[in-house]
Amino acid sequence: MIFETWLIPKNILDETTLTLTKGSHEIFVIWTSSLKATGPICEIRRCIVPAQQPGATLHGVYVHISGQELNRIQFDNFEKNERSIIQIHTHPSNDVQMSALDKSWEVVNHIGALSIIVPVYGKKGLYGFPGVNVYEREKNGWRLWTFDEIKKRLQVIS
Repeated sequence: MIFETWLIPKNILDETTLTLTKGSHEIFVIWTSSLKATGPICEIRRCIVPAQQPGATLHGVYVHISGQELNRIQFDNFEKNERSIIQIHTHPSNDVQMSALDKSWEVVNHIGALSIIVPVYGKKGLYGFPGVNVYEREKNGWRLWTFDEIKKRLQVIS
């Protein structure tokens, strides 16, 4: 499903910001929506912080989420009539390009899903989405949104 507008409750944005800034390492968060959401509007319901292990190599930083944890999240979503719809993670610098590792370890990858990459381990916050890249999963892969799309399509609500 392709959505035109994403409604993000302020409390979920606050919770996500707090989570992303807890450490000086990559952190991963998942947002859910109703399983029955059909568009054109998608309202975010929940922020999930998976059990995860940050790491680093000579090629950069990463975060690992076990298959068992991803399975747990899927069963929890099923019980709540929800689906994982947006994956969010931090990068250490202002470079928020989707890396090959980001693509190979994608967690939310169905058509219409979003991947939001946040710079400087989230230290700039999320209000106004400063410096983030937003990618939308399309049939042929991930498409980078323009800054105007971010401003128009991601709306924070009370």
